[in-house]
Amino acid sequence: MKVVGIVGSPRRGANCETLVQKVLEGAATAGAQTECFILNEMNIRGCQACNYCKEHGRCRQEDHMQRLLEALLNSDAMVLGTPVYIDYVTAQTKLFMDRLFVFLRPGVGSTFPKGKKMVMVYSQGMGENRQMIEDVARHVARALNMELKGVVGGNNMNDPNAVKNRPALLEEAFRLGKELVG
Repeated sequence: MKVVGIVGSPRRGANCETLVQKVLEGAATAGAQTECFILNEMNIRGCQACNYCKEHGRCRQEDHMQRLLEALLNSDAMVLGTPVYIDYVTAQTKLFMDRLFVFLRPGVGSTFPKGKKMVMVYSQGMGENRQMIEDVARHVARALNMELKGVVGGNNMNDPNAVKNRPALLEEAFRLGKELVG
């Protein structure tokens, strides 16, 4: 089994990345191979709405998204992590989600292989946007025919290391990683 982690935070080693890594650690403990992508360090352009993918089954843009799409196709599960900025996912995460358009066909639905699993991770400073994150997670999972195994995260995490002082969140992330494999 292979699990791909995707971190949509611009802050390296901070709360969101820590939680994604903890999910991947749980999956690895259960026997999965894991790989993690840091969106902020990748050259990914926005969807151009050219519909090339609808006719050719692939995006015409040659950027790092090609490698990420290949990893997703060859995986059994995805861990998608994002901080909440201005009551929504980060720009990096939204850019990634927009490029998943390559898997959607009018009148057909998703061409993404069925049976894969997903966990959504989030971190937030102020506010409480868990419901919004759960809605985004359900939407992405439904669009890609994935089984959403859970959402883990929390708020009041302005400090980039806040999650390290929240053992319950770290344990939940680890448990969800194990569930991805089980």
